[in-house]
Amino acid sequence: MKLTVLRAIYFGGNVAIEGDEIETTEQHGRELIQKGYASEIVINHAAEQQEQQEQQEQQEQQETKPTKAKKEK
Repeated sequence: MKLTVLRAIYFGGNVAIEGDEIETTEQHGRELIQKGYASEIVINHAAEQQEQQEQQEQQEQQETKPTKAKKEK
């Protein structure tokens, strides 16, 4: 479960401060949310897939652009 830290907590041997993103187990994450220490990061898979597709298309366009060779006189 991915979370955004709302209050400083000791996590994974370090102090995670407000705004940090952490990943933990489902049960631990629910406990942190219930106590008000963190909020869940909602992942929009459709947006991620669209972004990845756009990046792939850009890469393909860059790879297939014909390069103009300079003519020697």
